[in-house]
Amino acid sequence: MAETKTTSDRATFWLYGMSAGLAAYCYYAMTETKVYVLPALILIAALAMLLPPSRKRLKINLSLKPSIALAIALFLGIALSAGVQKAKREEAAQLKMQQDSAARIAKQRSDRAADYAANKTKIIAEVEQQLANNQSREAFATISKFMTVTKDPDLGRLQHRASVQVMRLDLEQNEAGLPPERLKAIYSTLIQEEPGGRERYQAKLKAVEDELEVQRKIQEASAQRAAMEAKLKGQFSGYDGSHRNVEAAIKARLKDPSSYEHVETRYVVNTNSITVYTTYRARNSFNALVPGSAIATVDADGNVLSIN
Repeated sequence: MAETKTTSDRATFWLYGMSAGLAAYCYYAMTETKVYVLPALILIAALAMLLPPSRKRLKINLSLKPSIALAIALFLGIALSAGVQKAKREEAAQLKMQQDSAARIAKQRSDRAADYAANKTKIIAEVEQQLANNQSREAFATISKFMTVTKDPDLGRLQHRASVQVMRLDLEQNEAGLPPERLKAIYSTLIQEEPGGRERYQAKLKAVEDELEVQRKIQEASAQRAAMEAKLKGQFSGYDGSHRNVEAAIKARLKDPSSYEHVETRYVVNTNSITVYTTYRARNSFNALVPGSAIATVDADGNVLSIN
């Protein structure tokens, strides 16, 4: 009997020891790889099989010899180790790809900067020739290629000239089709660049700003209506579509509230409220069932502001 108890105590010790070791290794695996699901699942399954309280609850009566338990623990440890190493390799590969990409971008910028430094006179002359030939878009593209790697004021001045020429070209080719935001930027710039046309561009700018303001108000009202619609869902009955608070307000005005019968409810969404149209039947003072209607104004929270 004493030998059996000693064996049982030894097995329990091994089970707790392996459980602690696996828990520690799973924690290490999760912190090293930032992968949590697989180690956690393995740990939960292992603890369920190893910990004496869970074994008892799950009625796992298989006796584990220390050698078998150690083999199981080693197998799980090796599996986790393989997962950790794989995750590390994938992380290293991803990091190398990012580093290689950053190195390529840095080299491209360095080569472009060196190209501009060595050929500045030629590049400037090319851009000026493009601007002289009304090739403003091509000139702007050439300038943009080098402006990312240099802050040369000579190139900056050419960039401004090219930008203004592109704006004029946009107006000539498709003024009516340009979005209002682009037109606003163009008119604002040309007011400064063309003093002779200032009044004309100011008038156009005002018209565009008015249009943008109208759009802003429409979008704002649409957003408010959408927010109102979201709040409305809980205010109406899913059974017959009636507005609960409006129905309560109507019943409060009836001679016989218990005779109220809902017929139909419609509503219109306003900016900060809704208008609810309800038709119903109810008994009057002569005990006759007659139709009735009510128009109510309700706020976003469902409170009845007015009813008639």
